[in-house]
Amino acid sequence: MRLLQTKSHELFEASDIPVPFPSYAILSHTWISSKDEITYQDMKTRTGDIKNNVYKQKGWSKLKDYCDRAFKDGWDWAWMDTCCIDKTNPADTQEAINAMFRWYQNAGVCYAHLSDVDFSMSSQILSLPEDTGQDSSMNSLRTAAKNKLIGAKWFTRGWTLQELLAPHYLIFVDREWRHMGTRESWALEIEKASNIEARHLDAFNPTDFASCSTAMRFSWASGRETTVEEDESYSLLGLFGISLPLIYGEGGRQAFNRLQRQLIHVYHDDSVFAWKSSQPDPKPGVGILARSVKDFWDASKVTAGQYGNAYSMTNRGLEITPKYWRQRSNPDSVIVRLNCRIGSTSDAEDRETGIHLTHDAVADVYYRTRLHELCIGQLDLGDWYEERRREPLFIRADNYLEPATSSATFEIEYPKQIQIVATYVATFGQSSINRGIQPFGNLMDGPVANGFKTTELSIEPKSVVFLNIELEEAGTKLQLDVIISLTETCFPYVGTLGRGVQPWQRLGDPMNNSVGNAMYNALASHIHRTRPSDSTYPPHEEGQGFKRATWH
Repeated sequence: MRLLQTKSHELFEASDIPVPFPSYAILSHTWISSKDEITYQDMKTRTGDIKNNVYKQKGWSKLKDYCDRAFKDGWDWAWMDTCCIDKTNPADTQEAINAMFRWYQNAGVCYAHLSDVDFSMSSQILSLPEDTGQDSSMNSLRTAAKNKLIGAKWFTRGWTLQELLAPHYLIFVDREWRHMGTRESWALEIEKASNIEARHLDAFNPTDFASCSTAMRFSWASGRETTVEEDESYSLLGLFGISLPLIYGEGGRQAFNRLQRQLIHVYHDDSVFAWKSSQPDPKPGVGILARSVKDFWDASKVTAGQYGNAYSMTNRGLEITPKYWRQRSNPDSVIVRLNCRIGSTSDAEDRETGIHLTHDAVADVYYRTRLHELCIGQLDLGDWYEERRREPLFIRADNYLEPATSSATFEIEYPKQIQIVATYVATFGQSSINRGIQPFGNLMDGPVANGFKTTELSIEPKSVVFLNIELEEAGTKLQLDVIISLTETCFPYVGTLGRGVQPWQRLGDPMNNSVGNAMYNALASHIHRTRPSDSTYPPHEEGQGFKRATWH
């Protein structure tokens, strides 16, 4: 952990900081922009400009004003994320993000800088003697400043959530670095700005789920934004006392997926499943894991139960042994009770929570339905009955009709003597069920250059595309089929097969011939389920096959 010396504004490496490690101030702020903030590299390579006070970036003024504020308040050392983390070093970034909550927790004071709030006259009022009417003056100032504080940008950013809760002592400062008061003194305004009750501000414990459930914490983050999509999840690690490898580039959805899986592995709080969509069910096939922290938008009153259901994540999905009810009129539909409740002003009015599931007979797993509902309420016992046998249920973990990648675009280049005469596609939906062979029209021809044509194809994940091609030269016509099999993650397997070779000579036209249609669908299903392990794919009696190759 590097620190700034507040008097000199110099950056000290961890090995140069006095032992024992000194008390330090820490800064919580919103970034100006990445190009304007002072970085670790700036502090190392432009020391002359800094010492000569010719550094003109806005971030340098912020760093100086922060250090001056801390020094004036009696702090010799300070930490600031922009320059105390080497963000060009992945290991340094990984260590800092996983230790961030602890660093804020161990700080002597945290300054929360509200760069868009002007708290004029605050210094004078806060310094008035107690017998000079300070209360009345402060009350009038608070009334005028309340809305400005509630509307501060600081309350909309993802990283500042843990920075609000982790420190033992937090002081708000305005854009001119004037004291505005402590976190506790603004508790009512903070609740309006962040939906966090006052009781959590000075006693937050990352491992205490009895007083603050997983769903409740996610709800606090649901309205916040981060510049980098993965940080929506990485900024929450400290709120749960867990660590994760950082994989920038994996996407926000995959990062949140990993976070939820880690919480399921480490803790035992059913409220991690107590999310709901703000919209009616878009499609069937939704898994038990939320797609984004924004799915917890209405979970601020969800409290954890004393004893959670027994569950674990497996390769089939979530295995859980819950209390559940089955619908008489539709036995594939069940309601699983979650061991958490939706709180109210009266404990007697707390409501049990549950989620609707539907059974997928092909895969023998359940998936979520009626995503906009969470409360069980009063069940119609005429149509629902409780299952007495407590057998494990398997619930699909992820959404399988909405893959992380929506489509992939490929460009193929081929000699101008080749003609694409027909194109077909088979797309595989839930449980990898073939939706049926269809004409494929997502092609766009490009220019001819140096004797080669180009064609652009846009293909959905979990699809098999057939391109029927012809090559005629010197009076001889050669018919081939190019096959592109795209996985769920848009990884392509591409190969060719001679049209006259078994079993292709039996296929015919899939759109106007029932036998050809059935054969295409059968072959597409086989190709979709199989991955090439050798040069023959799929295998058949002639020894010819589908080869993983590029087409030129």
